Amino acid sequence: MSLESVTLSRVKPSATMATDQKARELKAQGRNIISLGAGEPDFDTPENIKEAAIRAIREGKTKYTTVDGIPELKEAIAAKFARENGLAYKPSQVNVSPGGKPVIFNAMMATLNPGDEVIVPAPYWVSYPDMVLLAGGTPVFAPTTAASGFKLKPAELEAVITPRTRWLILNSPSNPSGAAYTRDELKGLAEVLLRHPQVWILTDDMYEHLMFDDMTFWTIAQVEPALY
Repeated sequence: MSLESVTLSRVKPSATMATDQKARELKAQGRNIISLGAGEPDFDTPENIKEAAIRAIREGKTKYTTVDGIPELKEAIAAKFARENGLAYKPSQVNVSPGGKPVIFNAMMATLNPGDEVIVPAPYWVSYPDMVLLAGGTPVFAPTTAASGFKLKPAELEAVITPRTRWLILNSPSNPSGAAYTRDELKGLAEVLLRHPQVWILTDDMYEHLMFDDMTFWTIAQVEPALY
């Protein structure tokens, strides 16, 4: 008799981690490998961050904290949104987690019921659909093409929304395609979303500072205040 739950049987092992592990094994054999698995930069953690972490440990900041983040960190995050994105959030609206994946997973677990749908533009980061499945939801893929720059168009978004849709996951710039939405492109998607108030928007803005070719980063709450 298997101890595996039905929920766990719905998901697959991470292809990213499998690729990364294979690269490690080949490097250990002395092979010259360039790994395109885990999304890690080719530079080390900056010294000021290392020193801040060491200083925090020496100051005894190693105990349990407030569940949603220490007050000074939440205030700094709110200040970041005001400074870089023109968005006014209070610390009470900020929740700190140890990375982007826990934020997304917790959001899905807290809001999805069996049969609820989450729109995932494709190509997508490998963990999105599995997190939806673990939370009991159903991922609905919205394919994009090279011809569209791998960006979801308003008509394509409209076509996949149903009464069971609960979330749209937007990742811009995108992992893995690199596609980044312009202000006008986000405005077009926002106009569709305003017609479907049951659909919440989860913006994974992980790569907002990795912009090239004079592109300007926008998040959809900036573009359409009604979606704030």
